[in-house]
Amino acid sequence: MTSDTQPGRMWRKNRQPNPTSTGTDLNRNFAYKWGCCGGSSGNGSSETYRGTGPESAVETKVLADFVRSRVVGGKQQLGMFLDIHSDAELVLWPFGYTYNNTVPGSMSADEEAAHRTIGRELASTNGFAPEQSSDLYITDGTTDDYTWGQQRIFSFTFELAGGSFYPPPSAIAGEVQRSREALLRLADYADCPYRAIGKQSQYCAQ
Repeated sequence: MTSDTQPGRMWRKNRQPNPTSTGTDLNRNFAYKWGCCGGSSGNGSSETYRGTGPESAVETKVLADFVRSRVVGGKQQLGMFLDIHSDAELVLWPFGYTYNNTVPGSMSADEEAAHRTIGRELASTNGFAPEQSSDLYITDGTTDDYTWGQQRIFSFTFELAGGSFYPPPSAIAGEVQRSREALLRLADYADCPYRAIGKQSQYCAQ
């Protein structure tokens, strides 16, 4: 997002006023495990300020409403979700709020294995390091924790390169090309992520 008074300036937070400062970190504002685990801040001046409540930011609410709107006949129609960040050259998967690889009722052994296997395959094509989100650091109220934790959409985050937290426009073409194959493979798995662990007949049979 850019500022009218500082053309070209990029911001980590949105520009919505908060009770003590400006902006909410949209990747700490989702409803799943919002503010649960020390992975966000309640201080409005913090770069990881989580907002006044889950989905308090307009942008978060719009995205979450869209994801919820794709539930048809009780079944989520979206098969894969990707969030793109910078600047650490990583492929991440849920969860960010806990160091546990599996969580009863939220992440089974097969679900974790499918995420991990796909994540490692994607990283093998773009040279990024694959890891569970919490291996980087604990976060809560994040996009991909929400899309998996509440909606059971297989979810990943790419932390791109580019030389800084705010890479210049000149880095876009190179970053797109670097991850082109990973993006294509991710899309190919959308119909049945369990194919990555050889269990498509168990989970994806029509």
